[in-house]
Amino acid sequence: MMAYYGRNTDTKKWSSLVKVTTEKLPKSLLALNIELDRDQVEKGLDRAARKLSQKVNVPGFRKGKAPRFILENYFGRPALVEEATDDLVNKAFREALEQEKVEPVGPASLDGVPNFDTEPYSFRVLVPVAPTVKLPDYRAIRANAEPTEITDEVVERALESRRERHVVLRNLEEPRPAQEGDQLKVLLESFIGDEPLDDRDENGNVRENTLVLDPKQLVPGLYEGLLGVEVGEHRTINVQMPEDHENEQVRGKEVRFEIDVQSIEERLLPDWDELPTLEEFEGTLEELRAKTRTELEEAAKQRADRDTLNSYIEQLVAQTEFDIPDALIENEAHEMLHQQGHEFERYGITLEQMLQYRGQTHDQAVQELVPRAEEQLRTSLALREVANAEALSVSEDEINAEIENMLETYDEEQRDRARMLLSTQLRSTVASSVLDKKLRDRLLAIARGNAPELEAAETSAEPTAEAADGEADA
Repeated sequence: MMAYYGRNTDTKKWSSLVKVTTEKLPKSLLALNIELDRDQVEKGLDRAARKLSQKVNVPGFRKGKAPRFILENYFGRPALVEEATDDLVNKAFREALEQEKVEPVGPASLDGVPNFDTEPYSFRVLVPVAPTVKLPDYRAIRANAEPTEITDEVVERALESRRERHVVLRNLEEPRPAQEGDQLKVLLESFIGDEPLDDRDENGNVRENTLVLDPKQLVPGLYEGLLGVEVGEHRTINVQMPEDHENEQVRGKEVRFEIDVQSIEERLLPDWDELPTLEEFEGTLEELRAKTRTELEEAAKQRADRDTLNSYIEQLVAQTEFDIPDALIENEAHEMLHQQGHEFERYGITLEQMLQYRGQTHDQAVQELVPRAEEQLRTSLALREVANAEALSVSEDEINAEIENMLETYDEEQRDRARMLLSTQLRSTVASSVLDKKLRDRLLAIARGNAPELEAAETSAEPTAEAADGEADA
């Protein structure tokens, strides 16, 4: 099946319009049934005869001089029709697109063989058009992840992590058994029964691990089993794993650890009063503790917002009805592949080298990405529809304010050049960023049932030209 975009082979419009009937098909395909009149076909055959006479030798005539009836008698009408087909199809197809005001979003394709032998002279073209999206009652969708409670214990663990960043390791002056606080380098393998849980390295050797001999960092039983161990010693330690262990594979099961101790180092932690200075914090330990709590609460809120947003978008996409042409999905997959190529270019690897390493052709790599591309496209389209339904827009003042906020991240000597770029070439990118933030905030408000009424939303701001597609950063 040949693909046609309606390339321009003649700048003049046909004197009479083609007859077109349309049929909407699944996956946003529009079938154009195009019928030409006899004059159009005859003119096409005349043009084809002139082209054919330039390419073939006809006895008794110089190249380009044989009249159409001679060519038709000599080569047959089917040869002339074949020569005329591309020209007739493309001219009529362009005319049909203009007449029906159809805007393809991908290459069109012939459906069947054009009939230019007998009346009615006709052909059928399948044209991918813009996708259709039907939103559900998106304002009725609810999601609300609660922030994790920041207890005193959580704050203390965070402070201990800050303190751990400044630990100093010191070799033992004299060999001694391991004691609380030491750091051990060990060869460790773990088993459930006779089933190993750890992979060995590429040479088949047991991998080296680092263990801190601290009851807060090791599961109960393993910590006690390692107290008093010495360098060069082998120990077998059986541990009943807790039911809430983060690794589902070992929850509630007995794990056998086979451990060979390679080295023991003493860990020297700073005094608590030294921590603010080491963290380059101007304040007391209590003030650092308060700051840590605030940071943890903000991080918990951000996680809750992210989980809420993800849950809402997942429900939104699942409930939205889509009709998307395959051509648009494949184009999205193509863009995703080349984005991967750009990322690899930073490491000096070309897209061709990446595909060669994977053992894939370009088309195979694109097809592999099609499911992800469709999911990404569905999300983008649904969010864009919500942004339109909510009448979200961005004013020039909001763009300028965002530019000023972004300039705060630049060094003083770079700000003039950055301001010029952000205000000109990158202005649409800034507008997209502002609109994304607005959409994100609105989706969170809808998900939690506290969004403003649509009437109020519609009077928010003057729109900017083509500000953004409206995709939130989920």
